[in-house]
Amino acid sequence: MRKSMSQSHAKVWIVSLGLMAGHVWAADKAVKTPVKDAAQKTEQKVQADLKSGKTFAEAVLEGKSGSKTTGTVVFATTDKGLKVTATLAGATPGRHGIHIHEKGDCSAPDATSAGGHFNPTTAPHAGLETPARHAGDLGNITVNQDGTGVLSIDIPQVQGMNDWATVVGKAVVVHEKADDLKTQPSGDSGARISCGVISAAKEKRASL
Repeated sequence: MRKSMSQSHAKVWIVSLGLMAGHVWAADKAVKTPVKDAAQKTEQKVQADLKSGKTFAEAVLEGKSGSKTTGTVVFATTDKGLKVTATLAGATPGRHGIHIHEKGDCSAPDATSAGGHFNPTTAPHAGLETPARHAGDLGNITVNQDGTGVLSIDIPQVQGMNDWATVVGKAVVVHEKADDLKTQPSGDSGARISCGVISAAKEKRASL
């Protein structure tokens, strides 16, 4: 009888543990599924906007490395290919390297948390006129004496635009010096003075 009761208790515990594990699995699945769905919807929106010619991504830049440089960067598609428009304020006059970096993390005071250049094809660093280059190579932005600057470039050499659809979740970084467009891996452009995480655009910007 005692053996039978012990076996019964053991079975109850096994069933209970099984039910608990099932609840944990179900709860875990319930938590993860909405996040996964949201990510898929974001990617779908980026792909749809990319194909339709809408603005599909944007970044708001904040000062880093002791700089007060701020700005915005907007990504859109046109009949010429891909258009990137960047505006800066509070920067030192002259040319500054500007790139897309692989990690969407601007938390470090010097923006090193953004990692290296966005380079899904493992190409060498170069200028915009070179077809084989980092996908994140955007060249230089020129800043006027009043600390403001605008860069507007069309990029036709983006094969299939698949790489560009993944810029959401990356970061845009502005550097203290000009990008020489040849020194590996980042054009000897110095410290990172401004950084912003790229997010899916909330609205179409008709001015682009």
